[in-house]
Amino acid sequence: MNTDFEDIEEEKTPAEEEEEIDWLDYAQVEEDALRPLDGKDYVALFIASIQTIFLPLIVLIFVLIAFNFWLQIVAG
Repeated sequence: MNTDFEDIEEEKTPAEEEEEIDWLDYAQVEEDALRPLDGKDYVALFIASIQTIFLPLIVLIFVLIAFNFWLQIVAG
């Protein structure tokens, strides 16, 4: 309970809070949308593609090879 008699800010509903947000601050300006990529950007995209595509394939290959060796040992 607030005992001092200052103005208490009323709690706002999420809809009222959303009305106060200026979404233009978060919008992408059209002139920035088609900015050319630097060399560093291409390197970063290449590394990200290797990590997301090829790394799971390499892990799968090693798992299959290990499973093959295990089957050969068990089959004897």
